[in-house]
Amino acid sequence: MTELQIYSLVGAGGFVAAVYGFNWWQEYRYRQQANKAFARNQPDALLNTPKNMVRKGDGQRLEPILEPLATPEVTPQYDEARLDRAEYDVPELSEAHLQAAQHHSYSDNMPDDIPDMPPAYRSTYTSTVVEDKDPALDTQSEFVASLEQAEPSFKAVPPASTEIADEVVLAGSLLDPSLDFIAELHAPEPISAADIPPFPANKRVQVLGLNQNKQWEMLNSTTRGRFKELRIGLQMADRQGALTPESLNAFCMGVQQFSDDLDASVTFPQKSAKLSLAKELDEFCASVDVLIGLNIPAGARPIPMEKVRVLSEQAGLVRNHADGTFQYRSDSGKTLFVLANQDQSPLMSTSQGLTLLFDVPRVAGGLAVFDYLADFAQNLATALHCELVDDNYKPLNAASLANIRKQLAGLYADMDDRGIAPGSVAALRLFA
Repeated sequence: MTELQIYSLVGAGGFVAAVYGFNWWQEYRYRQQANKAFARNQPDALLNTPKNMVRKGDGQRLEPILEPLATPEVTPQYDEARLDRAEYDVPELSEAHLQAAQHHSYSDNMPDDIPDMPPAYRSTYTSTVVEDKDPALDTQSEFVASLEQAEPSFKAVPPASTEIADEVVLAGSLLDPSLDFIAELHAPEPISAADIPPFPANKRVQVLGLNQNKQWEMLNSTTRGRFKELRIGLQMADRQGALTPESLNAFCMGVQQFSDDLDASVTFPQKSAKLSLAKELDEFCASVDVLIGLNIPAGARPIPMEKVRVLSEQAGLVRNHADGTFQYRSDSGKTLFVLANQDQSPLMSTSQGLTLLFDVPRVAGGLAVFDYLADFAQNLATALHCELVDDNYKPLNAASLANIRKQLAGLYADMDDRGIAPGSVAALRLFA
């Protein structure tokens, strides 16, 4: 072999090694950048909801439209009978709570006399849509009524099989082809849940694994087990807007890279169809994403918050120590409406104005809850010797509140037709 041939072989080998090294370095740099950009955990759409947030670019508040009260149509816009009373998830005040409200001792430093609240908040306006023949909150608002007939109630502990079934149903509801872009991955060998990386995404990502019982299981950082089949879903819309082509491509590249590393096979839905669906879904959500605000501005003197605290606690609201607001919650702890400062500043000893906020699509049993909210707002304004107004400082009376309720019923009818129940898992995901 001549010296020229030796040098040629060495040069060719060096060139091949350089190309291989350059490709390895590019892949390593890409992995580092991807891990750095997307290693942080995605927020839980069901738990972490920004305060008083509505859809990006749509800060709409539902204002009353004063119209002549017409005779209700034979077929109402929204059939309230379809609402299952058990699904309202409104709080039931305990006997101890009721007694505490009855015997509450007021502070000596409390300004003004606090008038007694009525024995039950009763609606002071008439619905123009359909009458509430079975309002979910009528009996639950009687927190100062007599307790002579009260009897302790006991709830049976559900068996373990029921709890497992509930988990399976919940896991299935966390991925929906109408709400998510779902990639299906099939691996030749079982994959440990701990080895599943974070995928590049600016929206909620949920991973489900098919366990040994052939049931889909939610996977997270604490999951232990190995799975040969995965469903990796990227939510197509939320309050930040619709899924974009750039975000979808980045997600698909991340899933494809993960699949290639495992020698697994992965299938994706048609991107163009899903992007069109994401845009249409976002437009629908924007049409029903409404925040109702009932305001109580201060009069000649600031509103004494000690009085507000007592009246709010009597009505079943609890103080949220994280932001200082008062919240009316369901039995499961979900916020139904919020009492806060009108300027969104922390509540202090006095206030220049209060606002009651009702996040329409996130509240189950919304019409019944709105009835309770409206009655509480009117009674609170009366007790504080203030006026109940809208965002334009126009007084809210029984007729205007009835018109708001009518518009609210229309929004809920649209959501019902779409198959997105207010306050459901799907609604909490989309409006987060």
